[in-house]
Amino acid sequence: MKILHTIYDDFPNPWCGGGGALRTLEISRCLAKNHDITLLMGAYPDAPREEETDGLRILRVGSDRSYPLSRLSFSIEASRMVARSEFDLWVYQFSAYSPLLAPARLRKQCLLECMHLLGDHAIQKFPLLGHGVRLVETMTLNAYTDILTISPTATREIEKVVKNANLHLVYTGVNAVCFEAPFSEGDYILYFGRLDTYTKGIDILLHGFARAHTHHPDVCLVLAGRGTPERQQELQTLCDTLSISNRVTFAGPVSDEQKIALFGAALFVCMPSRYEGWGIVAIEAGAAQKAVIGTDIPGLADAIKHNKTGLLVPSEDPEALAEAMQHLLEDREQRRRLGKAGREWAKQFTWDQIAREQERVYLQVYEKIRRAM
Repeated sequence: MKILHTIYDDFPNPWCGGGGALRTLEISRCLAKNHDITLLMGAYPDAPREEETDGLRILRVGSDRSYPLSRLSFSIEASRMVARSEFDLWVYQFSAYSPLLAPARLRKQCLLECMHLLGDHAIQKFPLLGHGVRLVETMTLNAYTDILTISPTATREIEKVVKNANLHLVYTGVNAVCFEAPFSEGDYILYFGRLDTYTKGIDILLHGFARAHTHHPDVCLVLAGRGTPERQQELQTLCDTLSISNRVTFAGPVSDEQKIALFGAALFVCMPSRYEGWGIVAIEAGAAQKAVIGTDIPGLADAIKHNKTGLLVPSEDPEALAEAMQHLLEDREQRRRLGKAGREWAKQFTWDQIAREQERVYLQVYEKIRRAM
């Protein structure tokens, strides 16, 4: 089958590089053995415009001069390329910040992927732009008949918006190297992911850590992941305001080797996100035998099994987060019990298994397309 997969995000992209991009890359690598797959992605500084890797053809379009211009130009150029491309199936990983325009005939050959619902978060994050983004999200989700989602709770949120679409659920995998993390316990709590303050709730994390730190002054917080200099400065200023700068480390982007070392020696992992589609990091932490504290939101409420692989706390509640931190800091036995169960939970999310389930959906949608021709 000839598959065109459009997605603005790209895992090495310094402006985003999120879990959705990782998911697309890992699944496409697995399926490239049996299918002709082209990934059409957004441009960013120093990225090659065209390359072939792991059996995949990767094309990057749009401007690389700035993040807003990159997204806008990707929407324009990718829409044009989809219209003139030949494919058996178009997989459209939707982002309301860089939507594509397609006529009805192409939408009928498409499987739209929606990682999560933005809803009011778009307005909270971008007060002026957000209203338009939310409208685009609602209109797009109702313009396609087949939509793939990645978690049960996110699916239920999307069901509230769409009217006549067929929803297909396929989870997200975990990198096998996380199972190789050597287990130990250092003196730090770990956050791993993009330094996106609003989406990932890093402001909530810092406020919660400041509260927990008063009772456990020897514990540190490590923030690992990519972020713009402006975002890191914003977070550094908040650390200064909270008087925790000497206990917070910004590790920046890390290699796979550094990643498993960080997971392996962490006390536990925190994910205080405001919205998520699933939460790959929660499964990666479990693979490394680490308990996870996350927010009780769609996506994370599936990835983290409360009181089994981690603890769920209310969103936007630094005090509840601090209490959960203190609890795990003081209860070594529970930390280890949750981490051990997390490892067993993570074993079912191999990329090969996830790719097979994704391929099953591709073939199902393609067969429907073929019958309609």
